[in-house]
Amino acid sequence: MKYKAVAFDMDGTLLDSNRLILPETVNMIEKITAKGVKVILVSGRHHTVIHPYYYQLKLSTPVICCNGSYLYDFTKQQSFAAKPMSKSQARKLLKMVNQYGIHTLIYTDKIMTYEVLDDHLAGFFKWVASLPKFLQPEIKKVDSFEKVIDEANAIFKFATSSHDLTTLHQFADAVDAENEFSCEWSWSNRADVAIKGNTKGNGLKHWAEHEQIGLNEIVAFGDSYNDISMLTIAGLGIAMGNADDEVKAQANYAIGDNNSASIATELEKLFL
Repeated sequence: MKYKAVAFDMDGTLLDSNRLILPETVNMIEKITAKGVKVILVSGRHHTVIHPYYYQLKLSTPVICCNGSYLYDFTKQQSFAAKPMSKSQARKLLKMVNQYGIHTLIYTDKIMTYEVLDDHLAGFFKWVASLPKFLQPEIKKVDSFEKVIDEANAIFKFATSSHDLTTLHQFADAVDAENEFSCEWSWSNRADVAIKGNTKGNGLKHWAEHEQIGLNEIVAFGDSYNDISMLTIAGLGIAMGNADDEVKAQANYAIGDNNSASIATELEKLFL
């Protein structure tokens, strides 16, 4: 089969441990896009945090954001196929976050917000500072998440985290029990919460419909549990070598890790 598109998870997949795309990968993506292959970035990230990589790769297709909660078209500067949570759902979720005492960011249609500076944000701010000013995403410290919820046009995701894994898992179980939300694990101590049904797989389905491409014509690369829905719905699902065995078991096969040139090698085999 001739594949027409390739979808990339970002952290742990397209990006190495330093949050960079390897030069070999950039070069190979340039080659396959020149041949007409569509490249789609699929991430738990807010669109403003995807944009620097989108710009670097000179892409033109919409991106899938917040684990499929919405698609964003940078050329039109607007979202579509969006499924945000209601204000009442956001307030319910915030109450649970406070009850379990875990850290969260709240992603709105415009920006990312936080109340308390968490240690995992230090690396993020360092990365932001390394970018040209026009590519720097905004992450805003707020005094009140309640006010954020009241004033936002749309709320897409709570990015929760904790070093107390037992409490974080208890929180995730409680969220799942509500039967209104999807709790997607992006890392061992990070759980992204959005409306139920918002997954990378469903986001890829919306994207494929928009681009008029069959899901069986798409190759997907991923490394984490929130990538499984995408790896299994695509025509070819490829896991990274740094993925857990459970993720690898859901893919067609695995390649090298995200710090190696394995993606570039695989793209060359598949498309050139």
